[in-house]
Amino acid sequence: FSVRRQLNSEKLLHRDLSKGKEYYQIQVVNGVDNEPYPIDFMYVTDNCEASQINIDRTITSLQSCQCEDDCTSQKCVCGAISFRCWYDKEGKLLPEFNLMDAPMIFECNRACSCWKTCNNRVVQYGVRSRLQVFRTNGKGWGVRALRDIPKGTFVCEYVGEIISDSEADRREDDSYLFDLDNKDGETYCLDARFYGNICRFINHLCNPNLTPVKVFVDHQDLSFPRIALFSSRDIRAYEELGFDYGEKFWVIKYKTFTCSCGAHDCKYNKESIHTTIENYYKRLRDEQLSISSPIDPLYNE
Repeated sequence: FSVRRQLNSEKLLHRDLSKGKEYYQIQVVNGVDNEPYPIDFMYVTDNCEASQINIDRTITSLQSCQCEDDCTSQKCVCGAISFRCWYDKEGKLLPEFNLMDAPMIFECNRACSCWKTCNNRVVQYGVRSRLQVFRTNGKGWGVRALRDIPKGTFVCEYVGEIISDSEADRREDDSYLFDLDNKDGETYCLDARFYGNICRFINHLCNPNLTPVKVFVDHQDLSFPRIALFSSRDIRAYEELGFDYGEKFWVIKYKTFTCSCGAHDCKYNKESIHTTIENYYKRLRDEQLSISSPIDPLYNE
């Protein structure tokens, strides 16, 4: 009843935030306050690259398949470098896909001989779920599903500007950063502050219903994965979408704001955040002590 009442009170602020760039319209609604729809960013559907970013996009560097079927056989090269093709015939992740420790997915690409309708092409076709930006109670804007979403469904891609971590440190607003977790050399992240899509409005949930997966399509440069968000469980219509921002986000942000996800086991709300931060730095100290290199304490209440 409360959900129905909230829906009835909402005003349509924008019929399509993407302005036709997505397969389905992205409505913006507000039934909470007088905040207008957000206009302080450019809606894009692909990652943007700063001039100094050098991604290897040469077609000769792409591993590709020579399949003449739907790429479901073990002979598919793209499936093989992903350990296997992880999509079923409906484009959902197979039940055995490990969402807790997700492997990288290499989709078929422009160098492949297969049909563009093969099983191993999902993320490259963009958002196919009906989503809506809505005003939440206490968390600003959020995103919800307008239809039920089965577990394992590709929901949306975290799109933004690809920047180096050193560039990210120079920027004032770090609220929209997604770390690409590069292990070697220069490290990079996505910044959706100025260029982004619907994903920039997805809130943190301590009990998330979305899981990020690294996907490669138009290149296979491991330093620059695309970040695809898949449903980690069945999602009901009008349920808010969310993923886990990670501990490092809250270590940086806890003095500015705390989590309002409402989960009974929330680790980052006002009551639990200090214990979580203390445990984080204790774990860092223990790790440093194990290699005989103690660190200075960084946490002060």
